[in-house]
Amino acid sequence: MHAAPEHPPRGSTVSEADHQIAIEQQVVDEVYARLEVMRAQAKELKAEGHSRAGSGPVGGLVERDAMVLRAAAKLSDLDTQEEGIVFGRLDFDDGDTYRIGRLGVRDENREPLVVDWRAPAAAPFYRATPGEPLGVERRRVITCEGPRVVGLDDEVLSTKDIDGVVGEGALLASLSRQRGEHMRDIVATIQREQDEAIRAPAHGVTLITGGPGTGKTQVALHRAAYLLYTDRGRFADGRVLVVGPSTVFTEYIGKVLPGLGEDSVHLRAVGELFEGVVATRRDPAEVARSKGDLKMVRALTELAWDIPPNAPDHLRTLKADDLAKARLEIRRRCEAQGIKPNGARQEAAKVLSELLDGKEIPDAFLNAWWPPLTPQDVLPAQHGQWSVDDVPLLDELAEILGTPEKPTAAKPEWRLRELHSGTRLAETFVLSWSLNDGWQLFAPGLSTPIALSGQSIDNNGYWAAQRWAAAIILREGHKVVSWVDGFDPYGEEGYVPVLAEPLPVAEAEGPVDDAYLHVILDEAQDLSPMECRMIARRAADASMTIVGDLGQATHPLAAGSWPELVQRLGKRQARTLDLPTGYRVPQVIANFAARALAPGIEPTRSFRPGGTLEIRQVNDLAEAVAREKGAVIAPDHIAASLNAIPVSQIKGLEYDRVVLVEPADIVAAEPRGMSRLYVALTRAVAELIILHTKPLPDRLRT
Repeated sequence: MHAAPEHPPRGSTVSEADHQIAIEQQVVDEVYARLEVMRAQAKELKAEGHSRAGSGPVGGLVERDAMVLRAAAKLSDLDTQEEGIVFGRLDFDDGDTYRIGRLGVRDENREPLVVDWRAPAAAPFYRATPGEPLGVERRRVITCEGPRVVGLDDEVLSTKDIDGVVGEGALLASLSRQRGEHMRDIVATIQREQDEAIRAPAHGVTLITGGPGTGKTQVALHRAAYLLYTDRGRFADGRVLVVGPSTVFTEYIGKVLPGLGEDSVHLRAVGELFEGVVATRRDPAEVARSKGDLKMVRALTELAWDIPPNAPDHLRTLKADDLAKARLEIRRRCEAQGIKPNGARQEAAKVLSELLDGKEIPDAFLNAWWPPLTPQDVLPAQHGQWSVDDVPLLDELAEILGTPEKPTAAKPEWRLRELHSGTRLAETFVLSWSLNDGWQLFAPGLSTPIALSGQSIDNNGYWAAQRWAAAIILREGHKVVSWVDGFDPYGEEGYVPVLAEPLPVAEAEGPVDDAYLHVILDEAQDLSPMECRMIARRAADASMTIVGDLGQATHPLAAGSWPELVQRLGKRQARTLDLPTGYRVPQVIANFAARALAPGIEPTRSFRPGGTLEIRQVNDLAEAVAREKGAVIAPDHIAASLNAIPVSQIKGLEYDRVVLVEPADIVAAEPRGMSRLYVALTRAVAELIILHTKPLPDRLRT
């Protein structure tokens, strides 16, 4: 907190703007000096943590790890935030002044130098208006290039005269900047309705709606950062999932959250939600309609229970028809018990044994006739490549198939020596006698000993052997309290140590990435019913933020309303927050694009004046495109030949200058072609050039 500065004295040759920049530079210099101190402290903490690695008890190692983690996290924050850490200032009517930044910074006395933008104290920076100033007299946006202050923009919210007012308005200045290859954060220019959406309660379902350029995506990403700030203990370590429509989109927005100091959020495209598959290609509309329909659940279930390829067609006296009937009986019994195909091996063996008068079924036959299946086994990729529309089907198959069953027995097999065959991995340390090698010590998870005593300790010297083994186990970091009887991996009798601290429980097999506590869906209006089922599985125990615009719905099975979509996602109700103002698309382009809106969809109010629109009919499309600069957007079927961006991949992206090719083909390519065209028309933030050889769609000519 700093006192408001004095303005330059009369007669000074320093301009007011330069004077105010110098004042802010002094504060920014102080912040960066403090950051260097914090960086040095973090490095010392990290070094101190590593110095404990070679000494002390196990508890000291745990403490060391925690110290290093905290230090590394702080270093990461400082490195991430160093670019333009201070971006705002609030002057209050009681004389207080706050600087606002991407990261909270305190001085050596714990007084705030910079208030984190997510903190409650920073809320007036976004909420204050001339009609409701919240005690704010001036709001200042500070533009920095690294540690250097390069510009200021003030907004006066008080009726009093305020000294040292500079700039022409931060929002328009920000919106007029050129776009780069990646989306920028809007942390310095968040508007009141956007801030309300960002800071909405974490519980339940929050639905954020708005047309192109209203900042929906930025709001969703800033909301992820805000949730982590307010409840890091709950949402950290990958417990927040952000789902976007395409890998192009996720790459475009990928730098926003790290720029806000957050790198623990999982950012996935719809085509990446099934582990091990990255799909980028979209199927044609009619194929997408078939794959996205809920009827696929029944079709996939039939595939999962069907005879796998290359399965044997006979077993002793059982022929192909007998085996087919047996498979139906196995399915009937399993479905009655809630057993999934990959868990049905024992039931399969039982049914086949009954048909063969109790004879044992060879493992080799079961391995081929009822093998454990992956979704890719059941639904192989066509032409060696998955489409985005295949991913929900693979995910559904994983749910239908289940995980392969594990053999179960009343006692571990190695305890039943008469049934022993082969080796098993040790479940803990085991000490046993070997005729050739003397006493041998096995470690958890290993089928070969980690130490051999040789003949220096005889078979009857088990006390000496236990002392020998305890010393080795101690070097492994575990103290032996006593010994009990047990068996080694070969089923031979031995001794198992009782440890002072139990061994850690092995982690569950398989990925655990799906245990999300908050799921954010961007461009949610385009999710098919099958995609909704895939996401609902990941959000079963999670709160949600749903972001979208029904006017941009292009999937043939897109929901007709938000309540319908919320229901598809397995949720009941949602709090709805609308973003009615467009800050990206200028008025000229926004008004023209609104012609493509479906009836009943309210156009977005554009905040930005101006914009350039040019429509040209040409004879040679390739030649005309080659002469243009900017991002070229074309129908999918000709995009590659024009070195253009396929129109199906541009949702959520923005460019300063857009060259849109052949609108009529975009409309004709799919049932919701006019909505696809609306998306394409609203990608430009300054200039839109339309090139066509075919007549424009009727709505664009009115």
